[in-house]
Amino acid sequence: MSLSHARPFRPSRSLCVALALMPVLGVGTLAACDAARASASQGQPVRVGLGSADGQPTVQAGDRLQVSAHGGVLTEVTVTDPRGRQLVGGFSQGGTVWTSRAKAAPDTKYSVLARTKSPQGGTSEAKESLTTGKVVKRNRLTFSPRPHGEVVGVDDPITLTFSFPVRNRAAVERRLEVTTDNGTGGGWTWETSRGGRDRAVWRPEQAWKPGTKVVLRAELNGVDSGGGRFFTKDYGLRFTVGRSPAVRADLDSDAYITPGLGLTPALWQGPGG
Repeated sequence: MSLSHARPFRPSRSLCVALALMPVLGVGTLAACDAARASASQGQPVRVGLGSADGQPTVQAGDRLQVSAHGGVLTEVTVTDPRGRQLVGGFSQGGTVWTSRAKAAPDTKYSVLARTKSPQGGTSEAKESLTTGKVVKRNRLTFSPRPHGEVVGVDDPITLTFSFPVRNRAAVERRLEVTTDNGTGGGWTWETSRGGRDRAVWRPEQAWKPGTKVVLRAELNGVDSGGGRFFTKDYGLRFTVGRSPAVRADLDSDAYITPGLGLTPALWQGPGG
């Protein structure tokens, strides 16, 4: 007889019952019966699939990541980027689908841990990873005041000037956070510079108190500013408020703003020019 046609021994239910009534001699056979019962009770393992929320198997920058379970439900999904930041999401379709609320960042490797449960109660987990595509169109920003711990005047706002128009202003603003060491409050407004560029400006409710330490976090990596133009990095800014207004350059008018004097024509070209 050819071994290629031999079938593995699977004890029937009646045989298992009969063996259970005999003296404990066939321990291996009884163990096979227990394993067969356990496998039958847990059912087939749940299959886990990855893709984008629009049904594509690949995930591009700006897509929402989707994890799906076939043959069971998802009980837990954790998606993290290389810096350990989680992509938050929620379940739908009776727990068979998990979709991220935030959009995936470009050119980022995400690690996915999905725990599942079968209809028979069997549990398992799957670990996968995926890397999103790179972006073709980028947006960038510049700060005022300048970063690196500069001391600024009590009347200076925080200004972010963008290289390209920002259509999704709400999405960008949600990623901007200003904190101070004394709880100074304020808010964002949007303006257009004389050069036609979009600007987000944060002003304190009242003039800065001298000595206030200010931190801006702009976690914009992966945010679509509109029209498929993405930010591809996070930004940060720290500065300390000085005891008097600062003399600063107005690059739009080729002049300096001097406290009490307004615009003063520039006699020489500074670092900004």
